[in-house]
Amino acid sequence: MVMRAIKYGLVAAATATMLVGSAGFATADSSKTMNIVYGQIVTLPASPGNGYAGDAAASAKCPAGQVLTGGGAEVKAGNSYVQRYNLAASRPIGSETWWAYATNSDPNNPGTLQAFAICAKVTNLDVVHTP
Repeated sequence: MVMRAIKYGLVAAATATMLVGSAGFATADSSKTMNIVYGQIVTLPASPGNGYAGDAAASAKCPAGQVLTGGGAEVKAGNSYVQRYNLAASRPIGSETWWAYATNSDPNNPGTLQAFAICAKVTNLDVVHTP
């Protein structure tokens, strides 16, 4: 099962290179071969003080029938210094979800965090074997 998922993931990643042109990816459309699914924008709260940072987690999930081939996240600073807002983790969770975690050391201004998942439709492909 794992090898099958890896095989389809590699095929999907290779296919993505051929499919993405000037039009780019579609957004969260399960009828497309490749999608970028944007998760909900989450508030990254201001630091409560005492040496602690504000923190938040966000995720984006592929539609049914699609597998995760990659992803990422974006942290946007509030009205403050951008170096106070840090993306601490951005990684896959299972075969359908991308997860992200961020911190904010600014005591006065919240920011935002948004995760995104790059998803591919799983299809049955004939494999060509060399003799």
